Amino acid sequence: MDFLKSVPTFQSLPEETLSKLADVMEETHYSDGEYIIRQGARGDTFFIISKGKVNVTQGDSATQQPIHLRELVKGDWFGERALQGSFKHLIGGLDDVSNKGYEDAELKAKYEAENAFFSGLKLADFNIIDTLGVGGFGRVELVQLKSEEAKTFAMKILKKRHIVDTRQQEHIRSEKHIMTEAHSDFIVRLYRTFKDSKYLYMLMEACLGGELWTILRDRGSFEDSTTRFYTGCVVEAFAYLHAKGIIYRDLKPENLILDSRGYAKLVDFGFAKKIGFCKKTWTFCGTPEYVAPEIILNKGHDVSADYWSLGILMYELLTGSPPFSGPDPMKTYNVILRGIDMIEFPKKITKNAANLIKKLCRSSAWKFIKGNGLQAFPRSNWSSWSLSSSNKLPLNITRLFCFHIKTLQDDFSRHSGHEVSPTNIFCFDGDFQQIDKSMFLTFTTEMMSAFRNPSGPWEINGTATKKDLRHRKRQ
Repeated sequence: MDFLKSVPTFQSLPEETLSKLADVMEETHYSDGEYIIRQGARGDTFFIISKGKVNVTQGDSATQQPIHLRELVKGDWFGERALQGSFKHLIGGLDDVSNKGYEDAELKAKYEAENAFFSGLKLADFNIIDTLGVGGFGRVELVQLKSEEAKTFAMKILKKRHIVDTRQQEHIRSEKHIMTEAHSDFIVRLYRTFKDSKYLYMLMEACLGGELWTILRDRGSFEDSTTRFYTGCVVEAFAYLHAKGIIYRDLKPENLILDSRGYAKLVDFGFAKKIGFCKKTWTFCGTPEYVAPEIILNKGHDVSADYWSLGILMYELLTGSPPFSGPDPMKTYNVILRGIDMIEFPKKITKNAANLIKKLCRSSAWKFIKGNGLQAFPRSNWSSWSLSSSNKLPLNITRLFCFHIKTLQDDFSRHSGHEVSPTNIFCFDGDFQQIDKSMFLTFTTEMMSAFRNPSGPWEINGTATKKDLRHRKRQ
């Protein structure tokens, strides 16, 4: 019983459930090198490791040799399928543990296999397709694997000299560690890094839908339902990060990029920091229009600063501009310190949306969230988004995204004289519900080839070709 209480996953279970679990378990010993359970065997036994280590392997279908996946130690468990059978009948109350444990084990195996694949790659294994963007930090290239041309990535290339001159070593190191370990559908993946004598290379997921800022600029503002959807994407990302003790601190439309389905993902983790739980940090950083008062006043800030910026993002998506602004950063900070109650909300912002924005733009925003992250938002009567694992977008978002790509098509055809038919990209089923990814990649690649000038109109990925219109400060 005491051992079960020491296992972190079971600590939240009721005493009664732990007692039932202890009653139906027995201690078993295995010799070094002995198989506990083989691949393909019936999963009717649940194991918790109380002492020693267990190696998990998987047979290679080609060589028939075992591939090492991971090592389990004291407190780890396996055989989660058993909890869905006879164990469930005997003890009940373990649905969350069994489902989460099984899903976590599957995901862990997936990511470890993925890491093994990318760790074997070298810089020479990639071909550069084209330049996605150029900036003071370096550039972003669209690359593909020579051995599998269908696999494309964004390669962010950073100048070592620039990093040293601007004293960003710790920020870059933090960005690498946080993004490498982040496995969320709403955060851009960082697969691995390389380096040589002059540059650092970050191999990232290629999101070719462009920045959310680009669509907002072209449309002026979003309707209520569209803002709800993209707010939901951010909340999902924040819930993931905050559960790991990480604050983001740089939310703005420029740092939300769209994948080929139109979903938004967080990118640029230069200001992100792992602070742990119930702790604060005092670094002054962020975009002035989005900075929380506690950062300005140097009182120390935590995840509340992220939820403040979420309220600002909602306001900007609904109106086209942030609520706090000024001719220079200092004047912007003074406006922020007056508070959200001094801002007159336009009539187009609904009462429910305005109430949520005002709750988020408070020093007590974290009390509103109450430590529940995503679960707190449906109670606001405004944020009723639906972000399932399905690839199918809500109809209004699909139409918005397709309009965005169609606008890029028209501009490309007008400037280059090369006609691109929308039927080459979209598979019509009545409402533009599916995008052909290969044709989408072909189109965006052609577009970038025609507009290599970094001052041109194309914003393809993250910090690509648009000049940052906001001041950024990091100390």
